[in-house]
Amino acid sequence: MNLTIIDYPSASQSAVYGFIEVIKVTNSVCQSLGIPTLFKVHTYKLDELDNNIETQVVALPPSTSDEFYMQKCDELNDYLRAVQRNGAILASACVGSFILANGGFLDGKFCTTHWRLAQQFSQCFPKAKLNINAIIINEGNVITAGGRMAWLDLAIEIISFYCPPTVVSMLSKEMVVDIGHREQKFYRQFMPKLDHGDEVVLCVQEYLSEHHANQILLPTLAQQFHMSARTLQRRFQKAVGLSVVAYVQKLRLHHACQYLELSHKSVVEIAYLVGYQNVGALRKLFYREYGLTPTDYRKRFTV
Repeated sequence: MNLTIIDYPSASQSAVYGFIEVIKVTNSVCQSLGIPTLFKVHTYKLDELDNNIETQVVALPPSTSDEFYMQKCDELNDYLRAVQRNGAILASACVGSFILANGGFLDGKFCTTHWRLAQQFSQCFPKAKLNINAIIINEGNVITAGGRMAWLDLAIEIISFYCPPTVVSMLSKEMVVDIGHREQKFYRQFMPKLDHGDEVVLCVQEYLSEHHANQILLPTLAQQFHMSARTLQRRFQKAVGLSVVAYVQKLRLHHACQYLELSHKSVVEIAYLVGYQNVGALRKLFYREYGLTPTDYRKRFTV
């Protein structure tokens, strides 16, 4: 798994090298368990970016000043857009979320950043759903972490996604870091498969991510992407491992979780917002997926 760290102007070098060291420890733990090394880390400055180099995750570290992250960088945005189309997850720590938001990558998504910059962020990026209380917010293809030292939380979130639980547990002991909550959070997150290489299916996934709350009819969706319903279903199932209907359901439940954790909206309101006209349907599917009612889930996981 290739991890790319963007060493942009004024990027915190302690975070850049700290990220690398955590990955080295993770690989060492993997080797001690007889698991092949999982991660390769690459660090690039802006003039070294090449979207032809395969990567599964691109991480934006914190910054030591506001010289860069408040500016819109077309070169970097073009790179991030290209690798995301190829299935890469975009991740940021602290003010790295400003860089993502400047490129439009946080529009309509829950996200977090440093608490001190909450008002400024909200004013600059009203389309982003900022939750300043959260340390980590994982939206599947975008992960944001708040605070200067949150690069460690971000690193562990990424590691938890790609590594077996045994590796995460041993990493916790080796680094003397309590990551139990993060590991639990990993299991309840819907992480859509984005590295399958089917560009058409990626476009369909992007469309579903934006329109999951609307009525999704397979024939209409297939016609929009210029193929038969049977072909779309076959390609989607092969690439993602889920049918279109099952995928939409998981998207809706994922967003229901986000609303339960990050808002004060009622379960009835949330059901409507994520695409269910009947709150009973949401409750039934939610309990089947998570083993908790929406109300119990909110009590347990509200930040």
